Amino acid sequence: MIDTPDSAATAPRARAPLLWIIGGALAIAAVGITMRALDPAPDPTLRTQDPAVAEAREAVRALVVRDERGATVPFALPGRPHVLMVNSTSCGFCREALRDMAQLQGTGGVRGLRVVTLEGAAEGTRMLTAAGVRGAFSSGPVGEQDQVLLTFRIPGTPVLARTDSAGRIVETVPGYPGRALLERWRQVLLAE
Repeated sequence: MIDTPDSAATAPRARAPLLWIIGGALAIAAVGITMRALDPAPDPTLRTQDPAVAEAREAVRALVVRDERGATVPFALPGRPHVLMVNSTSCGFCREALRDMAQLQGTGGVRGLRVVTLEGAAEGTRMLTAAGVRGAFSSGPVGEQDQVLLTFRIPGTPVLARTDSAGRIVETVPGYPGRALLERWRQVLLAE
């Protein structure tokens, strides 16, 4: 190429779009790295050591509840996996989780869901019905002392837990992180 006055003038203009593209790519990479640093993926070992998870698991592990007939039964049953949910009628996230479950349920409902409502089994049943959830087991605390203990032992409602077929809690989630959790637990919820 011959160096003429015109070629020197056009070279910076030809490089400008390329510099914008490179600068944009670097900015996107910097934002991605910053977002990853601000919102890192949860470390599973930290999740199991989280005091809120441990407290919620202990509160639910050996919980005995009163069903709608007034019978006292274990909350976590052996025989098949279940999703256990501790909720309250005043909990907006509980209602959101139940609405999401209603959207996921099949024709048989969510037979794998066992709910204990702090205000009692009858209130829990009304809450399930209002959300459109069918087939779930509804229960309440055995007595007022259990209600108070459960209220203070869990970090807030809802608390969701998944059991294995032996009735052991294998995963506990305080709060409601969203529908993705229910999608992951779908087979257990639907008792498939």
